[in-house]
Amino acid sequence: LEYLDSHRNVCWLESDKPILKQVSETKFSFCVKFYTPDPGQLEEEFTRYLFALQIKRDLAVGALLCSDNTAALLASYIVQAEIGDYLDSYNNNPSYFNNHKYFPHQTVEHEIRIMNFHRNHL
Repeated sequence: LEYLDSHRNVCWLESDKPILKQVSETKFSFCVKFYTPDPGQLEEEFTRYLFALQIKRDLAVGALLCSDNTAALLASYIVQAEIGDYLDSYNNNPSYFNNHKYFPHQTVEHEIRIMNFHRNHL
């Protein structure tokens, strides 16, 4: 579990210490501390779901450091999960995903790359 301390620093709850000795009134966030190199090896479906939500959030706020190409690929998986398969009726226009910003510095060129990756997820 992750929380903000009194100085607004992000901290991880230490499992070997009582919670009340580490924090007082605070809001906890369930977060991924280490990214697995192969998410397919996560055994529990709910764990995979939470992992995907964490990646989506980190990508959206710029906390996931990756290349533009990787960001576009990850965004294309989000589009696939939320919209489904690419349809020919989209006419090679990325507006079908409502110009949603999947990462902070996303441009029209990134949206075209997202669309091209999405088209190949068959």
